[in-house]
Amino acid sequence: MHRRSLNTVLCCAMLILAVPACGGSNSGGDGSDAAVADCSAAGFDCNVNSDCCTNYCDPDAKLCAVQPDMCLNNGSPCQLGVECCSFSCVDAKCSDTQCVADNNSCSSNGECCSGHCDNGSCTPLNPNCKTSGNPCTANGECCADYCAEDGTCENPSFCAQSGDICTNDFECCSGMCAKTGTDAVGTCQLVPATGATGCTPAGEVCGGVWDGTSALPECGGACCSRACFPYGDTGVLVCQPPSGCHPTGEICQSDDDCCGSANNPDGQISGVVCQKEGNNPIGRCDNGNSCTPAGGICKLSDTSCSANANCCAGNTQNFDTCHKDSLGIPRCLAAEVDCGDPSVYEGQPCATSADCCGLPCTAVTGGEFPELVCGGQCSGIGDSCTTNTDCCAGTCNVPPGSTQGTCEDNPAGCAEYGQTCTTAADCCNNLDCLSDGTCGQIIQ
Repeated sequence: MHRRSLNTVLCCAMLILAVPACGGSNSGGDGSDAAVADCSAAGFDCNVNSDCCTNYCDPDAKLCAVQPDMCLNNGSPCQLGVECCSFSCVDAKCSDTQCVADNNSCSSNGECCSGHCDNGSCTPLNPNCKTSGNPCTANGECCADYCAEDGTCENPSFCAQSGDICTNDFECCSGMCAKTGTDAVGTCQLVPATGATGCTPAGEVCGGVWDGTSALPECGGACCSRACFPYGDTGVLVCQPPSGCHPTGEICQSDDDCCGSANNPDGQISGVVCQKEGNNPIGRCDNGNSCTPAGGICKLSDTSCSANANCCAGNTQNFDTCHKDSLGIPRCLAAEVDCGDPSVYEGQPCATSADCCGLPCTAVTGGEFPELVCGGQCSGIGDSCTTNTDCCAGTCNVPPGSTQGTCEDNPAGCAEYGQTCTTAADCCNNLDCLSDGTCGQIIQ
């Protein structure tokens, strides 16, 4: 399977409420889980990674979470099937047998791909498609739109897809994990928000497996970021996280994640906020109330893509205020820039890498609020990033909705879209090595 396994998992010795911890069998004959491992299940409170069976405590939400590209090996302590590579958690340990498919016979919740064993049968989480772990023969059968080579539905992206299995909001590309009652698992749904467009947020699938030769979706397809590129070692087209702040429609955790919010460039003019409904911890960046702020999607004179030409820094028909960022996305500038020597912008406030003449625009914390500033040539492993192109190598692990990611090793061992290359052999997914020394295709 695509999900990488964790060979070593550190578990806590604390008892948690609602989902019990501390030893015993995980196979009640009525489908209940009698007892579970000595670590916290995904979706429950944590302080450090070692609190969680998954060995990952979301740093923003302080919840144990399932990372889409990580899973627990056979025999590892577990509480939920979704934590395991096999999607099956039996007797408080990950099973080496693949989870029981929807509507087949079962004796415990942990056996089922859906995490629900009702009256001796695995109840589907989503009646309209197969959630991850279920058997498949074609991409269209799966909620995540990806049937892996081993014949199982799998998430091909860095966050959980709409309609697929989840344990908390912060795992979902779409911002909300909808659960019933006290259920430990649910399905991802697009978080409701007024004032936001119907575009597709970062991480969601925006096409099939790219064949390496066909043209990429024009103008980024339906992506809020206007960037629909092949991802990782799956080669599936997914909406890419945009550089720097999040434009209209992207999900957000706070106002500071959005282009044109109070603490970002042009915030006092445009008044963009992270629109949230009810008690939802995640929202979506709205349209604001004026011109397109720095970081917003804009229209270049030589493209036919629809976008506003009214940047707050000046109308793009009269001023040079719309430049491509490091992913090739046209973004409004905070002010006109002279890119003769990009290094002069290091340390300067920014909205995106377009304000930095291609240098990374990443978060600096420690002040009253996280500030986006232009960095050096690229970010090293462990350093701050907002998108893959910020990283010298590896990938940017950025939680859904956040602008504060970290560069990590890329298990595929190749350069992602927009990262530096010497030859095409350096690039993932048969991408070209362009004349500017980056992997990709020219965006028209």
